[in-house]
Amino acid sequence: MKHLEFKRKYAKALVEGKKRLTIRKWTNLKEGDEVLVHSGGKIIGKGRILSVQKKHISDITDGEARLDGFRDAEELRREIEKMGYDGEVYLIHFDFEPLEAVNPHNLYYGDADLEDIAKKSLEHLELDERDRKVLEAFLKYGSIRRAARKLGGARKRGEIRKVLRKCYRELLERGLIQSN
Repeated sequence: MKHLEFKRKYAKALVEGKKRLTIRKWTNLKEGDEVLVHSGGKIIGKGRILSVQKKHISDITDGEARLDGFRDAEELRREIEKMGYDGEVYLIHFDFEPLEAVNPHNLYYGDADLEDIAKKSLEHLELDERDRKVLEAFLKYGSIRRAARKLGGARKRGEIRKVLRKCYRELLERGLIQSN
């Protein structure tokens, strides 16, 4: 399942239904996608993407700004400019269903330690060269974020998580790691 992440400050607006649109410089989301919605490091709900529209910042309407939790388009444009965006952006309109907050780590890895997953995978699993490189970078730099930067940028975080999840499942199947 894909993910849609928000800063902690937007959690209340999401849960109260005041935020149903987000603006991104880049996205891999498309209409109909189901997503887990994160805010403040926790999964707070699930959503469905209603539409994804590429638009110039100057063409954003007051109605779109209100869906994003702003008073009007001008207020939203000021916020977008603070983030360093200019030109075209993606407007992502979504439905949202709140859930009891879940720690994503527990969802994907139980109570297993990521470093332990990486070490055991390198030691016990047959890995292709790319997966091995990803796990070695994670162990060397000590975090998904720092390893992603070294592997080519923040978007590599998803690739690192995908490798860790795949290895965790395989370690579980082989009885090499415990799950609670």
